[in-house]
Amino acid sequence: MSPSVDSPQTAEAAAPTATLRLSGMPGDRNLKAMRDYLAGLMRVDVAPVHQNQPLHYEAGLRTLPGASWGSSQASAVSSTRTAAFCKDGQDDLMLVMPSVGMTIGQPGRDALRVRPGEAALLSQARPMQIVMEQAGASWALRVPHSEMERMLPRLGEAPMLALRPTPMLGLLQRYGKLIESEPLEGAGSQQLVVRQLQDMLAVAMGQSPDYAAWAEENSLAAVRLRAVRADMAAHLATSRLSLQSLAARQGISARQLQRVLASAGTSYEETLRHTRLQAAHAMLKEPRNAGMSIEVVAYACGFSEASALGRAFKQHYGVTPGEARWRPQ
Repeated sequence: MSPSVDSPQTAEAAAPTATLRLSGMPGDRNLKAMRDYLAGLMRVDVAPVHQNQPLHYEAGLRTLPGASWGSSQASAVSSTRTAAFCKDGQDDLMLVMPSVGMTIGQPGRDALRVRPGEAALLSQARPMQIVMEQAGASWALRVPHSEMERMLPRLGEAPMLALRPTPMLGLLQRYGKLIESEPLEGAGSQQLVVRQLQDMLAVAMGQSPDYAAWAEENSLAAVRLRAVRADMAAHLATSRLSLQSLAARQGISARQLQRVLASAGTSYEETLRHTRLQAAHAMLKEPRNAGMSIEVVAYACGFSEASALGRAFKQHYGVTPGEARWRPQ
């Protein structure tokens, strides 16, 4: 399969998105050209770990002043930032969270082993090689060193640190994935997202309790609310939607979850009801669901029966589910 690259797509006042795809056998001219393109864009050399096996690499990257983040899926692959690349003067910090085992090497340092679920914080200022030992996914965040040093004075010039799994790291990754495909239009929303990502990283790396408390009540309150709603939407048709189970998945206590919702002027029950109604409305507006019964929609969204959906839907939207559903023009 030949390699391809999707150019960054830019909407007016929206955060740019780059989608990168490489695929081919070592020695393939097209693959070499794509590796050269990727080296110029990301300042790393990507190569298969096993030279006689094909390389598959796909990544999506969101870029804003102050933060870049995205997910990747690849075969066993090595990413090398050479000494020549380091002459570009970049000293960004990169947080990497792999789904498979990863080994990171830097000259003069012991190799860093990162297991699935863990994370590594690395500096772009020094040469390094990241080896993903088998096919898998990873999520990464890059932020300017100067921004993080301001929040973490003892950070050091070029850290290479392993970070154990924590609820904050989990929240950071979940939130990053949630906003990977959003337009993020306007300078205000973009600056807020950058601040949220930086604050979560600082808290995950051990910012002071006072700062963590401030961040929790200010920039991170909206993040937690967004993550809770997404979690609810993902489990509407399951039995895993109790207050306790939802809080456990979010890595917080049930009481803290209640405080998060209360600060937004809502409750667990009201948020769940609204999430179910939004899901039902979206299903009914989808053309491919035109033949789906209201009863099936109700069960899929967690309502006990079609009449329960009908009452709540009419109260919220002012029309019945049947009146709201998509119909051909």
